[in-house]
Amino acid sequence: MFSKFADKIGLYDFLAPTKRRRSSRSTTASDDDSATTAKSSSDENRLRRSRLDAQLKAENDAAARGPKFFAKKQRVRYLNKATNSVCDAIVIGAHLDDPDDPYYTIKYKKQCEEIADDGSKEVIIREVEKQTNPDRLSRVPWDEDKSWEVLR
Repeated sequence: MFSKFADKIGLYDFLAPTKRRRSSRSTTASDDDSATTAKSSSDENRLRRSRLDAQLKAENDAAARGPKFFAKKQRVRYLNKATNSVCDAIVIGAHLDDPDDPYYTIKYKKQCEEIADDGSKEVIIREVEKQTNPDRLSRVPWDEDKSWEVLR
């Protein structure tokens, strides 16, 4: 089962590419370089496409299960009730121990003010990781470029 999935998303091409024999015709170094560059670019695009397609499928499958379900590495909006603010977050863990009441580990960036020893205020952006329930999360529209940044 894993083999079919790995083959479908192109994981084998990435982890263990097959070596191709050189043809008997001679080529110049520049021909080899341009062919290698074109092939690697093509491979990268194919890998990117397969990973994005797998992520989109996972997000659609989670949405089909109901509004309380999210996929790992899905971009979401998080409502912080303490500050009554909304921020962009990423689901880094889906905990489905109780299928009726899932919870999620998310990661988001938070702007903090710190007072230095000399009394001056300094604004710092911290990355926060926390667990939350699905009532505080909402879906964001699919954006291929932003999703790729998460998947990298």
